[in-house]
Amino acid sequence: MSYLFLDFETFSEADLKKVGSYAYAEHPTTEVLICTYAFDDEPVQVWDCTDGSDMPGDLHRALRRLVKPNSRIKMVWHNGGLFDRLIMKHCWGFDIPVSNTIDTMIWAFRHALPGSLDALCEVLGVSADNAKDKRGKALIQRFSKPTPKNYKIRRYTAETHPDEWALFIKYAVSDITAMREVFHKLPRWGNSEFEDRVLELDQLINDRGFFVDTALAEAAVAAVERHKQELKNEARAKFGGKLTGKDFLPILRELAPAYNIYNAQKATLEGLLEDDDLPDDARTIIEMRLGAASTASTKYKPLLLGRSKDGRRRGCIQYGGAKRTLRFAGKGFQPQNLSRGYYHDDPTNEEKKLVRQPWESDEDWNRRLNPLSFGINLLLKGRAHRRFDISKLTASTVRSCIIPEKGNKLLVADYSNVEGRGLAWTAGEASALETFRAGIDIYCATAGKMFGMDPIELKATRKDLRQVGKCCELGLGYEGGVGAFMTMAKTYGLDLFKMTETMRGTFPDHIWAATARGYEWARIQEAKRPPKPGKKDERASYVLPKEVWRTCDAIKRMWREAHPETVKFWNDLKDSVIAAIRNPGREFWAGARVRLNGDRAIRIWRTKEKDRQGNFCARLVVVRGIAVRAHHVLPWYRFKRH
Repeated sequence: MSYLFLDFETFSEADLKKVGSYAYAEHPTTEVLICTYAFDDEPVQVWDCTDGSDMPGDLHRALRRLVKPNSRIKMVWHNGGLFDRLIMKHCWGFDIPVSNTIDTMIWAFRHALPGSLDALCEVLGVSADNAKDKRGKALIQRFSKPTPKNYKIRRYTAETHPDEWALFIKYAVSDITAMREVFHKLPRWGNSEFEDRVLELDQLINDRGFFVDTALAEAAVAAVERHKQELKNEARAKFGGKLTGKDFLPILRELAPAYNIYNAQKATLEGLLEDDDLPDDARTIIEMRLGAASTASTKYKPLLLGRSKDGRRRGCIQYGGAKRTLRFAGKGFQPQNLSRGYYHDDPTNEEKKLVRQPWESDEDWNRRLNPLSFGINLLLKGRAHRRFDISKLTASTVRSCIIPEKGNKLLVADYSNVEGRGLAWTAGEASALETFRAGIDIYCATAGKMFGMDPIELKATRKDLRQVGKCCELGLGYEGGVGAFMTMAKTYGLDLFKMTETMRGTFPDHIWAATARGYEWARIQEAKRPPKPGKKDERASYVLPKEVWRTCDAIKRMWREAHPETVKFWNDLKDSVIAAIRNPGREFWAGARVRLNGDRAIRIWRTKEKDRQGNFCARLVVVRGIAVRAHHVLPWYRFKRH
C-alpha cells in the first residue's frame, strides 16, 4: 500500500466559518491556490495553481487511481473529509470515495487526541523542523480571503506580494511534513473496519444533507429583528436609555437600588428574575434586555447561509467530535442540539387534556390544540407578533425548518434512554433491567418507588412526578450528586421547592439523618470554591435552602440504595483504572459478566509502545464489551528513553 499526502490552500469570497465547507466548495469564486503533496516518504512537491501550469502528471495519475473503488493507493489528509474532499470534487472534478482516504484528524479523535494539526504536533512531539508553521493564520488571512471593500487592492496575490507568497508556499509545505510525521506517530489500535464503515456512513449523511424550509426560516429571522427593534424603542421611550452598552446597568441599578448588580450577564439577570421581591420596572427592563439579546435567530442564519444550490443544508455532523466518547458532534447548524421549544401541537388532545368551551369555533379550538402550526402560519404572514411571544415562538420553529424532499416524509426515531440501559447492563443492575424488559417507563418506575405509586397510574395522572424520576435517572446514574440533580431539574423544568413540599416527611429516618451530615460537609467543601466577582453562585448548598438541598440529597441517597450494583460498578471502575496505571501490562476488569465468554463488561490495561524516535508512549485503554463504539482512552503520557 502506498500513500499520497495532500493539502490545499484555497481562495474564495465565501466565508468558510459562516457558510460551511459544502457551500464554500460550491461557491463560484472558490479556487485552489496551492496544492502540496508527497508520495510515501518522498520529498514534498508544490504545484502553484495560480501560475497557469498544468497539473503535474504524477498527481493526475494518482488521482485517477484514487477515484476507483479499492484503490491500491490511499489519500492521506487532515480534516479532508469535510474540506479537501469537497474542494477536490467541485474544483477539480475528482470524486474520491471515503474508503480510499485516511484522515489524520479522524484517527486522532479515535484515540482521544486533539483534532488540530498544530496541537497534534505538540502532543506527539513532532520535531520543530517538521511541525506546522505558526505563521500560517496570518498568511491565510492575506491570500485566502478578499480584502475589505474599501481597499484599492481587492485581492492579494503572488504578483502583489511576491515575498509573502513565497512564505505562503513554505507554510503549505510545512503542512505536509507535519501531517506525514503525525500520520506515522499516531496510534493504530483504535482504527477498525467497523469504525471505517461508520465514517463512510457519516460522510454519506453529510453529503446528502436535508432540505430547508427557506420561507419559514427567513420569516423567523425577520420577526426576531423586528421584535428586537420594538423592544429597544419601547425601552428608550419608557426608561430613557438603551438596552445595551453603557446605559443599561445604571438604569437597572437605579430601578433596583437594594441589589448589588455587578454585570449584565445573562446568568446574573436570570438570577434577579427569580427573586419575587424584584421591583416591577426592574423586572420589565431585564425581560426586555433578554428579549432583545435573544439568540433565537442564531440557529436560522447558519441554516440559511450554508445551503447548497439545490436547497439542502449539508455538513452538519462531525464524526468523533466528542473526542473522549467518539460520539458525533454538530457543525454550524448543529441539528442534534435543537431546543424543544415552548409551543407544541397536540391534535389528538392526549397530552394537553384541554376542555373545549361551548362558544369556541372549530378554528379557535384547532388553534388551541395546535399552537405551533398556528404560529408558523402567522410567521409566514408576518403577523405573529400580534399573538405570540416572538422569542419563544422562533425558538420553537427551528425544528420545523427541517423538511423532507417533495413527495417524501421524515421518519424520526430515537433510542429510548440509551444511557440508562447501557449503564444497567454494564453494571448488572437486575431491577432496572427487568423494568426495561417489561416495557415499563423507567422514569415512572423510579418515581413510583419514591412516591409509593403504581408506575402506570403515575404516568397517566402525575407527569410532574415523572419529571422527578427522569432527573434521577439522567442526573444520578453516573455518580452525580445534588449539583447534577439541580442541573437536570433546571433543564427539565422541575420545581424543586414544590417537590420538597410534596416529599416532606416521606423519607426513611436513616436517609434524612444522613442528609444533615451531608449538608454540613457540602457547605465546608463548597466554601473553598467561592464564585468569582460578578459571577453567579452555582454552589448547590449555598444556592438552595437547606431543606431543599437535603430533599435533593435524600433522593440521591434513596436512588443509590435502590441501585447497589451501579454504586459497586463505580467503585470497581475507579479501582481498576488506578490499578492499571500502577501495574503496566496487567489487565483489570469492572462491571457485570455480560460478555459471551463470561468475562466482565469492561477491560482496562496500560501498555507502552515505542514511536519512530524510540520514545516510550504509554496508553491507558478502556475497552467496553457491550457498546457499538468499542474503545475509550485517556490522554497519552510520554516518557523519555533511558
